[in-house]
Amino acid sequence: MAGPLKATFFTLQRRDRAVLLPVTLVFLVIMAVIIGAFVALNWGALVHMFQLFSTAGANETMSEEETARMVFGMFGFIGMAFLFMFPIYLAVAAYETACLRWMIRGETPGLLGLTIDNDVWRVYGVYWCWFIAQFVVSFAMSILTMPLVFMMMGEMMRDPSPEAMMRWQLTVQLPLSLLQYLPLIFIGVRFGPAAATSVLRKRFAFLDAWKVTEGRFWPLLGSFATLWAIWTVLTIGASIPLTLHLWPYFGSIWTEPSDETMRNYFTAAFGMRALALGALAYGVMLVAGLWVAVMQYGVNARAAIAAQEDGKIQIYTG
Repeated sequence: MAGPLKATFFTLQRRDRAVLLPVTLVFLVIMAVIIGAFVALNWGALVHMFQLFSTAGANETMSEEETARMVFGMFGFIGMAFLFMFPIYLAVAAYETACLRWMIRGETPGLLGLTIDNDVWRVYGVYWCWFIAQFVVSFAMSILTMPLVFMMMGEMMRDPSPEAMMRWQLTVQLPLSLLQYLPLIFIGVRFGPAAATSVLRKRFAFLDAWKVTEGRFWPLLGSFATLWAIWTVLTIGASIPLTLHLWPYFGSIWTEPSDETMRNYFTAAFGMRALALGALAYGVMLVAGLWVAVMQYGVNARAAIAAQEDGKIQIYTG
């Protein structure tokens, strides 16, 4: 019978030397280079979209030329973002592999463990499996919930006021949208250790993660929930100053809807103070998100190690 997992803070377990902090700093430099290249290639589109949003409410409609430029820029931006998923996925795969390899085998090949080898390509393949699984689940759930959305629009259509729209979105649309996360959470927990299992077994082992999590669904879910609860508290706390700054402007849109209140809101939202507070909140969110990611690597590594100890999986020696 499987013993206690004790995986939530496995990443923080004391080891003979520190590797995770320096490899994280190198990873952040690599990501900064990739994101910098993306921003440089899309600088014109980003500036144009920022100008459009910052001046929203000043004019009721955009000209046909402005609309065409915005649509063309958005499609180009989305296409470029998709292309950049390939190097970003590869960089993150190399980083996760370095963390997992250190936690599981104590190895640090390459630059503090950052290298491109077979382990990295296996983890990279796991990422695309996740991408496809999320797309399939989200698409299936949207097909299932769309009829319910239309069936429940009757009350809102009889009273198409902003208050009725907001009430309908909160009580109908949002809960139905969140339904897709139930199967994603289940799949995420059951196949969560896929990358760690692939590193431990030294072969692509996405489906073997099902055996790794067998009998441990609730402890793993509790570990992930604890980590994300910490992230939520940190990000909400960091967002409070920005929320307090914009709340009066946002409230005036609903209590006194007009072009002036809309202009005041967008002026405040794109002012220097709001941008600084937003940058602070976003920075805390990113740092907390990276911390959660590394902690989750530890949870998955511990689950894979425990499965090996229990005889559920074996290291591939072929």
